[in-house]
This record gives sequence, C-alpha cells and structure tokens, in this order.
Amino acid sequence: MVRNHTNAKDALKVIGRQFKRMGWWHITLWIGYSFLFFYGPALFFDTKTAVFLTLRTLGINALIFYVNTLILLPLLIGRNHFKTYVLSLVFLLAGISFLWHITDPVGPETWEKINERREMVRPESPPENGPEGKTLRLDRGPAPPPGRPRPDNNFPGPHLFFGFVQMLGILFLSTLFWMVLESRRKEKEQLSLTNQNLETEMKFLKSQMNPHFLFNALNNIYSLSQQGSAKTPKLVLKLSSMLRFIVYETDEKKIPIGREIDYIRDFIEFQKIKLEEKPNLAIDFNLVDRDIRIEPMLIFPFFENAFKHGNIGDTKNGWIKAFLKAKDGQIMFSIANSKPAGYVSKDKSKGIGIENVKKRLSFLYKGSYRLNIIDKQDVFKVQMEIETL
Repeated sequence: MVRNHTNAKDALKVIGRQFKRMGWWHITLWIGYSFLFFYGPALFFDTKTAVFLTLRTLGINALIFYVNTLILLPLLIGRNHFKTYVLSLVFLLAGISFLWHITDPVGPETWEKINERREMVRPESPPENGPEGKTLRLDRGPAPPPGRPRPDNNFPGPHLFFGFVQMLGILFLSTLFWMVLESRRKEKEQLSLTNQNLETEMKFLKSQMNPHFLFNALNNIYSLSQQGSAKTPKLVLKLSSMLRFIVYETDEKKIPIGREIDYIRDFIEFQKIKLEEKPNLAIDFNLVDRDIRIEPMLIFPFFENAFKHGNIGDTKNGWIKAFLKAKDGQIMFSIANSKPAGYVSKDKSKGIGIENVKKRLSFLYKGSYRLNIIDKQDVFKVQMEIETL
C-alpha cells in the first residue's frame, strides 16, 4: 500500500509538471472550444445569455476533464482500483448533471419553446421575448393543424441529452489524454531505470578492472625500480593519472575525448612493459579534435579487449591496428587485433565491457551511431561511428 501510494504521488507530480509545460496549449484549446460552442447558443439567444451558456459549459467540461485526469485516473486506475473508479464516475456524472441543471440560465419553458420551433433559422425573423426578459431568435414556423398532437420531442430534453453526450465525450478525451501522459511517464521511468542499470554495470566493470590492472601495474613498476630503470618515475605518474581518470572522470556524463585518449595511451605504455620485444602496434590518433565531448569509457573497452584476448605477445604474428578520427561532431573509430589459432577464452568476463558499450550506445545515441563487430577465426575487428551533435 505504501508503494502504491508513493507511485500515485509520483505519477501526480509528473503529470502536474507536464501540465505546466503544456499550459498554453490547454488555454488555447479551451478558448478554441469556447468559440466553437458559442456559435450554437448565439443562434437562439441574445449575446449575454449565449456567453453565459458558453462559460458555464466550458467550466463544467473543464471540471470533468481535470478531475478525471488529475485525480480519478492516477489515484484509481493507476492503482488498479477499477470498480472504485467506475463508482466514482457515476457520482461525478450525477454531481455534474445536478450542477448542469441548477446553473441553467434559460429555464425549461424556453427550452420547450425551442424544441417546438426547431426549424431552419432565418436571420430576418423578428425577435421574440422569452421568459425573464431573455431574447430568443426563433423562426415563426407554421403551427401544427388543430387536433393533431405535437410530437414528443422532450425526451428528456434535447439540451439535456446534448449536455450528457458532451460529458461522455470530455471523459473519453481526458482518459485518452491521461493514457498518453502515463505512457510517456512510464517510458521516461524505463529510460531512467536503463540508465541506472548501465551506471551500475559501469561501476562493476571499474571494480573488476581496477584491482587487476593496479596489481599488474604495481608489480611492473616494482620490477623496474629493482632494476634501477629510469622509466619508473614516469610510469608512477602515468599510473596516478590513470587512477584519477577511473575514480573521478568516469563519473562525469561527458568528458573531452582527449582525456580518454590520454588514458588509452597510458594503458598501452603499461602493456608494453610486460613485453620483452617491441609489439606490432599501428595506432593513429592524429585526426582528433580533443575538445569534442563524449561519454567516458566508450572507446577504451575495445583496446582493453584487444590486448587481453589478442596475441600481442607474439611479436611476429600478433598485431593491433587502431584508427580514431573526431572532427565536426563526428567520431569514426576502428580497431582490429590478431587472434591465436585455436584460441578459446576461459575468462568469464570476456565481452562484458563491449556489451556495456553496446547498451550505452543504444541508450545515449539512439539512431545516431553505427557499430559493426566482426569476429573471425584469426581476427577480431570493430568499426564504430557516432554523431555527437
């Protein structure tokens, strides 16, 4: 019950915000509706009475619309209380019908006279004074022959029937309007949930990568320090920069692409330390506008995958080729790595980073990206294009 109550309150808040954003649309539509409705009463009554009837109808219909949209539907249908909703509609319509009756400025005698003379209205017809000084514009059609009974047109009164049909129409429109708003609200909730899941998965990937990478990097730095290598201070600075990127910058929504490139370069430097010979790498970052902003960790997982599951340690047969271009809001990236013959990875986490990138691309750049992954027996290749504008 607490959860349902919370959901209903949240739904009301969301719908309320949507109403505020659409306020001018509501005002415009109701004014347009009033002008259309005004034409009917203006044919039969003086301007003052026609305006009053129009405002009365507008107020009652708006009351039905917003009570149904803002109260009944969110609190009852939104919480699956269908029987209570139907009962509430009965009371609402009964109350509105009573309000419609007591606010009628014309009176039953005048409506009866209108019903008797419902023929084509001719503008030249002379005005006729109705009850209580109200002016009627009624055509003086021929009276029925003596002795012939008048047809019973007052069941229960066309104006009352027309008013009830209006109420049902407004109920239908308000329900349709609420369904559209509710559908958009649920879609936003789903997108928000998807985003939260992706962020959780990102944190999981970071927690997996940090200890493993940090352990290897520190071991390599320790080995170099034992050997008195001049690379040691430089590698310590690179490691510090990488950890800063992982801990702080990956939590930002967008970062300059240059920062991720720096992280990738530092990562490659640490990978080289483990190799006795110079690896066969062909990596081109020259055509990059470093200020283009992009979500972090969209490119790095492909490099990590290439080094982790390729055979770069085989300096004769292993290789990695990568190209990145980032200009004018467009990012073009490709990377390919060799695979050892008969290689089968036993790493259960293989592909998690790439799957995360797929989901994030679909969420962040829907319709504005292309990702093509080719996995053959001896080569693994990725091609990616992103429109960031």
